[in-house]
Formats: sequence, C-alpha cells, structure tokens
Amino acid sequence: MLQAGKGQVRRRQMKFYHLGIKAKDVQESLRFYCDIMGLRKIETVSIMGKNFHFVGNDTFQIEIEGGNPGDTQANASTMTGLNHISLIVEDIQALAVRLKEMGVKLLFEPLQPRPDRWTTFVQDPDGVLIQIIQYVAQ
Repeated sequence: MLQAGKGQVRRRQMKFYHLGIKAKDVQESLRFYCDIMGLRKIETVSIMGKNFHFVGNDTFQIEIEGGNPGDTQANASTMTGLNHISLIVEDIQALAVRLKEMGVKLLFEPLQPRPDRWTTFVQDPDGVLIQIIQYVAQ
C-alpha cells in the first residue's frame, strides 16, 4: 500500500464516482438509461451554461452531457480509449426480453462465457458499448 505522505493518496481513499458520456440527443439518452435500463435520474447540474444530467443507482452514476456542434463519435477501429462499460444485473434473461420489447438490439443473445456468469452487449443511442453481466452460483 502507498504511504500517505506529502503528495500521495492512500489507495483505499479512491472510489468510483461516475462515467461521463457525451450524447447527440440528451433526451434520447435519458430515456435509454432511465426508461429502458432502469436507472433513475439523480440530478441536473448547470455549469457555465451547460447542463450535466446524472443518472444512476446506489452504486454508480453516469453523467450525460449534450454534444457540441462538430463533435464526432470516437473511432472504435483505433482500439484506444474507453471500450465499454459493464453493468451487473440480477436477471439477464428478463432484461434481455425487456430490452428487445423496447427496441434495443442485443449484439448477441445472453451466453455463459464462464461458469460464474452470463453476459450480453447492447449499445446506447450514441453507440456506447454496454456489457451486461449476471453472476450465478457455481
């Protein structure tokens, strides 16, 4: 463990706070993350004339910021930067049914890549890749 000296931070002090996403259509992203994925709107903060919308639950938050004119989507073919976010759910099969009913395309049907989990992937309205995992008893 790091020593808490001048200019140093002890590891246990650091916690995940939020992930920021720039959205082409903020309302569509809010609908996706709240109405479809089941997160709740926590707050909207206005900083220097720009709104930042926080959605989440008791364990994490996603900050949704409107894109600016001229912003372009990251080039996934470069394989650099953020690749995906991963969310843990209690019932992946039920969520898969709900997502399909709401028009969200699964990249593949839930599968079990390891004995302790099921997984699938979806994309949000701006193409952010989201892995969904359900842990199961072995």
